[in-house]
Amino acid sequence: MKNIYGKELKFPEDLYYSDDLIWIKDQGGNKVRIGISDLGVKSVKNLMYVKINSRVGTKVTKGESMGYVETTKGVWEIIAPLSGTIVEINPPISKGNASVITSESYGSGWLIDLEMADESELQALRKGSDAETKQWIQEKAEELVPLMDEEDED
Repeated sequence: MKNIYGKELKFPEDLYYSDDLIWIKDQGGNKVRIGISDLGVKSVKNLMYVKINSRVGTKVTKGESMGYVETTKGVWEIIAPLSGTIVEINPPISKGNASVITSESYGSGWLIDLEMADESELQALRKGSDAETKQWIQEKAEELVPLMDEEDED
């Protein structure tokens, strides 16, 4: 998918998405992998540092902050899209390395693996293959891209 400025935006259809531009991949059972979507990455100028506030074994609650990303323009909170227990934190992320998110947001740039407390929360998220999700992505891209352009003028 391309935004209105012709920049390619990747939104794999096999993922779920939260309103906070987080992607969620169903790993089977009650385990999911969580990361920042391509639009989330491209809506900020530079990701400088990432911090996950919790440790492996910590319970997180949907809607609460799991950590943050520092950008050249400020701090962006990472909001938990689901409730559950953190079972793994991506090693580069645990060291604060945000560059892996920029280069591979859907691959090696994942944030955490989570054991879900309630699988129905996953089904309530936006599915990448749904027409409504594609429309939402386009609207979010058009909303955020002007912000990106303003940042590029610095």
